[in-house]
Amino acid sequence: MSVPTICALSTPYGRGGIAVIRISGPRAVEITSKIFVSKQPLENADSHTVTFGRVVHEGGTVDQALVSLFRGPGSFTGEDVCEINCHGGMVIVNKIIDILIENGCTMAEPGEFTKRAFLNGKLSLTEAEAVKDVIDARTDGALWAAVNRLEGGLTGPVVSMREKLLKLLAAVQVASDFPDEDAEDFGGEDMAGRLKEIYSELEALKNTARRGEALREGISCAICGLPNTGKSSLLNALYEREKAIVTDIAGTTRDVVEAWIDLEGVPVRLGDTAGIRESADTVEKIGVKMSLDYIRQADICLFVTEAGRGLVPEEEELLAGIKCPVIKIANKTDLSPDGREDFIKISAACGVGTDEVKKEIIRLLGLGAPAGAVIANRRQLQAVIRAMEAVGRALSSVEAGFYSDLAAIDIRAAVEALGEAEGLSVDDETVNKIFEEFCLGK
Repeated sequence: MSVPTICALSTPYGRGGIAVIRISGPRAVEITSKIFVSKQPLENADSHTVTFGRVVHEGGTVDQALVSLFRGPGSFTGEDVCEINCHGGMVIVNKIIDILIENGCTMAEPGEFTKRAFLNGKLSLTEAEAVKDVIDARTDGALWAAVNRLEGGLTGPVVSMREKLLKLLAAVQVASDFPDEDAEDFGGEDMAGRLKEIYSELEALKNTARRGEALREGISCAICGLPNTGKSSLLNALYEREKAIVTDIAGTTRDVVEAWIDLEGVPVRLGDTAGIRESADTVEKIGVKMSLDYIRQADICLFVTEAGRGLVPEEEELLAGIKCPVIKIANKTDLSPDGREDFIKISAACGVGTDEVKKEIIRLLGLGAPAGAVIANRRQLQAVIRAMEAVGRALSSVEAGFYSDLAAIDIRAAVEALGEAEGLSVDDETVNKIFEEFCLGK
């Protein structure tokens, strides 16, 4: 069965100065040449060159365009690729895509270009996943982590550990097949030492998952408390812009007001919730219910109370019901001092103390910036955990003196788990699910 030649818009859908339509597959040059006229025929152009000409249909000009040509295997997908750079009006874009399909192209599925890059060996699975993370990055830190993975920052360590395990597996098999021979660099003590080293590397990689998920998905942070304690002022101070309405009237905030901030590269979604209290007002009741739901789903809560007074029963009840980590904040210190040691003292209206709140969010969640590779998603984490567990079992066998067949079984399982992380031994359903989450044209 022949591989179809696919096409799709690779730039955002909408009106713009330039749009890029990507074509990839065995007939990419042939089909593009049918609709593109230039002084030098596209078929004769060298790879990695740009040709100016006209997109034509039924004898008339559709648009002036540039076509970038990348011949396989030296292209992103590993196939012949043409990219038509045309003017960014959607009438033009839709017309060109229709003409391409009329001449033999198939509309690409979401993520199909990157999927072909993976299937053709141009990217590992972790590098392919990083393509989406680069596009979706909300902060410089998230972008750095994604680019690091795209350039092999996670692939390198995983491949290195896998190769170490393969060498150990070979040594185990030699010792098993030739028990009367001395296997070079092999013995129970030596084997245990190498397994411990690999286990430590896997554990260090596993411990990056929390930050990796935070960089990729962001952290939800609910600002909560009774009405008129300065929650909206705190949101504005942390956001460093006027986002929420601030008044002296209790119950001003009804819906949850959200704003994204960057904390040491981690995207944090702040949610200014409605003041929690009993109310006869129907709208405020709805707002309080929404706020309580938001607090229950948050990764962390900023509990705000007024400085200079003890907690009232309603505040004690609210605190007792919060299940996620809580940072307790005494606000309005410009009006009254506060001596409680377990509260961060701030004046949101004056912008005093908010830096301490930011530092405490990072500290409490344990999101200090690690160097090197960072696990980005649950699939990668599960593969690393399975590898750790298998290496741990192999180590137990070796330390018990059974470092032949039993150890080999578990070392082989660890090799397979790391192979799944890199897409060397992953099923089609998993691959399809990963790329379905990509945008069309990527």
